[in-house]
Amino acid sequence: MAHASVASLMRMIDSLLISNSPMQSLIPKQELCALREKVSSLELFVKNFERNNVSGEMTDFEVEVKEVASAVECTIQLRLTETVVGENKSIIGIIGSIFFKGISNICTRRKFRKSLQQLAKDIDHVWKETTKIQDKGKQVSRESLVHDFASSTNDILNVNNNMVGRDDLKERLLEDLTITYHDEHKVIPIVGMGGIGKTTLAKEVYNHGLVL
Repeated sequence: MAHASVASLMRMIDSLLISNSPMQSLIPKQELCALREKVSSLELFVKNFERNNVSGEMTDFEVEVKEVASAVECTIQLRLTETVVGENKSIIGIIGSIFFKGISNICTRRKFRKSLQQLAKDIDHVWKETTKIQDKGKQVSRESLVHDFASSTNDILNVNNNMVGRDDLKERLLEDLTITYHDEHKVIPIVGMGGIGKTTLAKEVYNHGLVL
Protein backbone atom coordinates (compact mmCIF):
# COMPACT_ATOMS: atom_id res chain seq x y z
CA MET A 1 0.00 0.00 0.00
CA ALA A 2 0.97 3.67 -0.22
CA HIS A 3 1.87 3.98 3.46
CA ALA A 4 4.37 1.13 3.20
CA SER A 5 6.18 2.92 0.37
CA VAL A 6 6.32 6.22 2.28
CA ALA A 7 7.45 4.45 5.45
CA SER A 8 10.24 2.71 3.50
CA LEU A 9 11.37 6.09 2.17
CA MET A 10 11.37 7.53 5.69
CA ARG A 11 13.54 4.68 6.99
CA MET A 12 16.08 5.21 4.22
CA ILE A 13 16.29 8.96 4.83
CA ASP A 14 16.69 8.42 8.58
CA SER A 15 19.46 5.89 7.98
CA LEU A 16 21.33 8.44 5.86
CA LEU A 17 20.97 11.20 8.43
CA ILE A 18 22.27 9.09 11.32
CA SER A 19 24.94 7.31 9.31
CA ASN A 20 28.57 7.63 10.43
CA SER A 21 30.07 6.42 7.17
CA PRO A 22 32.77 8.42 5.31
CA MET A 23 30.16 9.18 2.62
CA GLN A 24 28.27 11.31 5.12
CA SER A 25 30.28 14.36 4.05
CA LEU A 26 28.89 14.08 0.50
CA ILE A 27 25.23 14.00 1.55
CA PRO A 28 23.46 17.40 1.35
CA LYS A 29 22.09 17.34 4.90
CA GLN A 30 20.09 20.55 4.67
CA GLU A 31 18.13 19.41 1.61
CA LEU A 32 17.75 15.90 2.99
CA CYS A 33 16.37 17.21 6.30
CA ALA A 34 13.92 19.44 4.43
CA LEU A 35 12.80 16.46 2.37
CA ARG A 36 12.41 14.37 5.52
CA GLU A 37 9.99 16.90 7.05
CA LYS A 38 7.78 16.75 3.98
CA VAL A 39 7.86 12.95 3.82
CA SER A 40 7.13 12.70 7.55
CA SER A 41 3.97 14.81 7.19
CA LEU A 42 2.90 12.82 4.15
CA GLU A 43 3.44 9.53 5.97
CA LEU A 44 1.14 10.57 8.81
CA PHE A 45 -1.60 11.71 6.42
CA VAL A 46 -1.43 8.57 4.28
CA LYS A 47 -1.53 6.36 7.37
CA ASN A 48 -4.78 7.99 8.52
CA PHE A 49 -6.13 8.00 4.97
CA GLU A 50 -5.68 4.25 4.58
CA ARG A 51 -7.19 3.64 8.01
CA ASN A 52 -10.37 5.47 6.96
CA ASN A 53 -10.59 3.92 3.50
CA VAL A 54 -13.46 1.51 4.12
CA SER A 55 -13.40 0.09 0.58
CA GLY A 56 -10.05 -1.62 1.03
CA GLU A 57 -9.16 -0.66 -2.55
CA MET A 58 -6.36 1.73 -3.48
CA THR A 59 -7.60 5.15 -4.61
CA ASP A 60 -5.96 7.26 -7.29
CA PHE A 61 -4.39 9.35 -4.54
CA GLU A 62 -2.80 6.30 -2.91
CA VAL A 63 -1.50 5.06 -6.27
CA GLU A 64 0.12 8.44 -6.90
CA VAL A 65 1.66 8.51 -3.41
CA LYS A 66 3.06 5.01 -3.84
CA GLU A 67 4.56 5.81 -7.24
CA VAL A 68 6.13 9.09 -6.10
CA ALA A 69 7.54 7.61 -2.87
CA SER A 70 9.09 4.70 -4.78
CA ALA A 71 10.54 7.05 -7.40
CA VAL A 72 12.02 9.31 -4.71
CA GLU A 73 13.64 6.36 -2.94
CA CYS A 74 15.08 5.00 -6.20
CA THR A 75 16.47 8.39 -7.16
CA ILE A 76 18.19 8.84 -3.81
CA GLN A 77 19.69 5.35 -4.09
CA LEU A 78 20.91 6.17 -7.59
CA ARG A 79 22.57 9.39 -6.45
CA LEU A 80 24.22 7.52 -3.56
CA THR A 81 25.55 4.91 -5.98
CA GLU A 82 26.93 7.62 -8.24
CA THR A 83 28.54 9.25 -5.22
CA VAL A 84 30.24 6.03 -4.14
CA VAL A 85 31.43 5.26 -7.67
CA GLY A 86 32.71 8.81 -8.12
CA GLU A 87 34.52 8.65 -4.79
CA ASN A 88 36.23 5.39 -5.71
CA LYS A 89 37.29 6.71 -9.10
CA SER A 90 38.77 9.78 -7.45
CA ILE A 91 40.81 7.58 -5.13
CA ILE A 92 42.12 4.94 -7.55
CA GLY A 93 42.02 6.86 -10.84
CA ILE A 94 44.97 8.18 -12.77
CA ILE A 95 44.12 11.76 -11.83
CA GLY A 96 43.15 10.87 -8.30
CA SER A 97 44.90 13.83 -6.72
CA ILE A 98 43.41 15.76 -3.83
CA PHE A 99 42.63 18.66 -6.17
CA PHE A 100 40.67 16.64 -8.72
CA LYS A 101 39.06 14.58 -6.00
CA GLY A 102 37.79 17.79 -4.40
CA ILE A 103 36.30 18.99 -7.69
CA SER A 104 34.65 15.62 -8.24
CA ASN A 105 33.13 15.69 -4.77
CA ILE A 106 31.78 19.21 -5.27
CA CYS A 107 30.12 18.24 -8.57
CA THR A 108 28.66 15.09 -7.05
CA ARG A 109 27.33 17.01 -4.05
CA ARG A 110 25.80 19.68 -6.31
CA LYS A 111 24.06 17.04 -8.43
CA PHE A 112 22.79 15.32 -5.30
CA ARG A 113 21.49 18.63 -3.90
CA LYS A 114 19.61 19.48 -7.09
CA SER A 115 18.03 16.04 -7.14
CA LEU A 116 16.83 16.41 -3.56
CA GLN A 117 15.36 19.81 -4.34
CA GLN A 118 13.44 18.35 -7.28
CA LEU A 119 12.27 15.41 -5.18
CA ALA A 120 10.97 17.86 -2.57
CA LYS A 121 8.90 19.51 -5.32
CA ASP A 122 7.49 16.11 -6.28
CA ILE A 123 6.42 15.54 -2.67
CA ASP A 124 4.90 19.05 -2.59
CA HIS A 125 2.82 18.16 -5.64
CA VAL A 126 1.41 15.12 -3.84
CA TRP A 127 0.84 17.18 -0.70
CA LYS A 128 -1.40 19.54 -2.66
CA GLU A 129 -3.73 16.60 -3.21
CA THR A 130 -3.92 16.03 0.54
CA THR A 131 -4.89 19.67 0.99
CA LYS A 132 -7.75 19.23 -1.47
CA ILE A 133 -8.93 16.15 0.40
CA GLN A 134 -8.79 17.96 3.74
CA ASP A 135 -10.64 20.98 2.34
CA LYS A 136 -13.45 18.78 1.09
CA GLY A 137 -13.70 17.08 4.44
CA LYS A 138 -13.71 13.67 2.80
CA GLN A 139 -10.75 11.39 2.31
CA VAL A 140 -11.60 10.32 -1.19
CA SER A 141 -9.94 10.65 -4.57
CA ARG A 142 -11.38 12.41 -7.62
CA GLU A 143 -12.92 9.22 -8.97
CA SER A 144 -14.11 7.92 -5.62
CA LEU A 145 -17.44 9.76 -5.50
CA VAL A 146 -20.26 7.58 -6.70
CA HIS A 147 -21.56 8.78 -10.06
CA ASP A 148 -23.20 5.74 -11.61
CA PHE A 149 -26.81 6.19 -10.48
CA ALA A 150 -28.01 6.78 -14.04
CA SER A 151 -30.33 3.81 -13.96
CA SER A 152 -34.01 4.51 -13.40
CA THR A 153 -35.88 4.05 -10.12
CA ASN A 154 -37.62 1.02 -11.59
CA ASP A 155 -34.29 -0.62 -12.34
CA ILE A 156 -33.20 0.02 -8.78
CA LEU A 157 -36.36 -1.38 -7.24
CA ASN A 158 -36.29 -4.45 -9.47
CA VAL A 159 -32.62 -5.28 -8.90
CA ASN A 160 -31.96 -9.00 -8.39
CA ASN A 161 -28.17 -8.90 -7.99
CA ASN A 162 -26.84 -10.29 -4.74
CA MET A 163 -23.49 -9.20 -3.39
CA VAL A 164 -21.08 -11.70 -1.88
CA GLY A 165 -18.65 -10.82 0.88
CA ARG A 166 -19.88 -7.24 1.33
CA ASP A 167 -22.38 -7.73 4.15
CA ASP A 168 -20.28 -5.70 6.56
CA LEU A 169 -20.26 -2.70 4.22
CA LYS A 170 -23.99 -3.03 3.59
CA GLU A 171 -24.73 -3.13 7.31
CA ARG A 172 -22.55 -0.08 7.88
CA LEU A 173 -24.36 1.87 5.18
CA LEU A 174 -27.75 0.86 6.54
CA GLU A 175 -26.72 1.99 9.99
CA ASP A 176 -25.45 5.33 8.71
CA LEU A 177 -28.64 5.93 6.72
CA THR A 178 -31.22 4.84 9.29
CA ILE A 179 -29.72 6.12 12.54
CA THR A 180 -30.25 9.83 11.98
CA TYR A 181 -31.99 12.88 13.39
CA HIS A 182 -35.24 14.28 12.07
CA ASP A 183 -34.89 16.20 8.79
CA GLU A 184 -31.17 15.43 8.63
CA HIS A 185 -29.95 14.69 5.10
CA LYS A 186 -26.82 12.69 4.38
CA VAL A 187 -24.57 12.18 1.39
CA ILE A 188 -22.41 9.08 1.72
CA PRO A 189 -19.70 8.50 -0.92
CA ILE A 190 -19.07 4.91 -1.97
CA VAL A 191 -15.37 4.52 -2.64
CA GLY A 192 -13.62 2.07 -4.91
CA MET A 193 -12.24 1.21 -8.33
CA GLY A 194 -14.50 0.46 -11.27
CA GLY A 195 -16.15 -2.96 -11.38
CA ILE A 196 -15.91 -3.90 -7.69
CA GLY A 197 -19.65 -3.58 -7.05
CA LYS A 198 -20.34 -0.01 -5.90
CA THR A 199 -23.60 0.23 -7.86
CA THR A 200 -24.79 -3.18 -6.68
CA LEU A 201 -24.07 -2.24 -3.09
CA ALA A 202 -25.98 1.04 -3.46
CA LYS A 203 -28.96 -0.73 -5.05
CA GLU A 204 -29.15 -3.38 -2.36
CA VAL A 205 -29.10 -0.75 0.37
CA TYR A 206 -31.69 1.36 -1.51
CA ASN A 207 -33.98 -1.66 -1.83
CA HIS A 208 -33.52 -2.81 1.77
CA GLY A 209 -36.60 -2.93 3.98
CA LEU A 210 -35.15 -0.52 6.55
CA VAL A 211 -34.57 2.13 3.89
CA LEU A 212 -37.88 1.57 2.13
